[in-house]
Amino acid sequence: MLNRFSYKIIILAIITTAIFYGENAYAQLENPLSDAIDINAGLDEFSAPSVEINILYSGALGSTAQLTAQTDNIDNYSSLFEWYLDDQLIIPQSGRAKTGFSFQTSKPQHLARLVISDLNKKKITENTVSIGSYDVSLVWQTNSFSPLDYEGRTMPSVGSRIVVTAIPEIRNEDPENLIYTWYVNSESQVRGVLGEQTFSFLVTKNVTFIPVMVEVSNLSQSVTVRKGISIPIIRPTLTLYQKQGQKLSAGNATFALPGSQISFYAQPFYFHINKAADLVYKWSFAGKEAVSAGSEDANLLILTIPQTSGAGRSMLEVRAENPRVLGEWAKTEMEINIIK
Repeated sequence: MLNRFSYKIIILAIITTAIFYGENAYAQLENPLSDAIDINAGLDEFSAPSVEINILYSGALGSTAQLTAQTDNIDNYSSLFEWYLDDQLIIPQSGRAKTGFSFQTSKPQHLARLVISDLNKKKITENTVSIGSYDVSLVWQTNSFSPLDYEGRTMPSVGSRIVVTAIPEIRNEDPENLIYTWYVNSESQVRGVLGEQTFSFLVTKNVTFIPVMVEVSNLSQSVTVRKGISIPIIRPTLTLYQKQGQKLSAGNATFALPGSQISFYAQPFYFHINKAADLVYKWSFAGKEAVSAGSEDANLLILTIPQTSGAGRSMLEVRAENPRVLGEWAKTEMEINIIK
């Protein structure tokens, strides 16, 4: 059985416990938010509030630029974000915790400014960023044949290799440090390759054109520009000229007298040859094989009009074939009007 001293110890312990819990309960009444979530958690009272504006995307002129604000030591949900584009307040994209901003570029350079205030309109901080519009140009060439003095563009045909080069115009970026993705007929051929500024492919189908597109991005993917072109594909052709001395004149018809001699020159374009003499030429006049009078060049015909020819018109035709490429040929014709 417990003696009187033991009872006193038990009673003293009960009283001490009651006092302890009572003091804590009173403290809770004095500070009811002591266990609540601290809305200022994560804010450093010794650091100044600041904001960085990050450009998520900026492309060619007319594209949509996307920006985001990253704050430090600021409670976004208790702050007002006011976005300015070229000093004009953009009200629809401003408001509490509006950290995102986007706009369509309309000139090469824009200024975006963000002012952050508290709900009493007292400014906390601000920042400004310059957004540039970027572009990329595409140039191409092919390996089909055209004369050295040809001033036009050499066009590809089936079997040609086309080389396309991208010329990016992205400020402060080295083209060799950009990422390139190439598409042919909307299918990616080279995807996300660093420094792949030049791309080549072979024409394998008899189509009228081939669409080519390139997508160029910087390493952070904050800038992406795209450009597409359609490259026409044509068949090899022949152009027939009348040669008078050193002068060549093209046309669909010419005039001649019986017994006269006329020189004609067949010029090939867009074959897969090294020189015009690599082709086999077949000439005919008035439905009969025509043999050149003294010419060593296969694509040059010196035609003698028979003395017995009567007045009228006859067709001069020439066909050129590539003996090294099956099915690569072209033909053309000219009308010759014989007069007396």
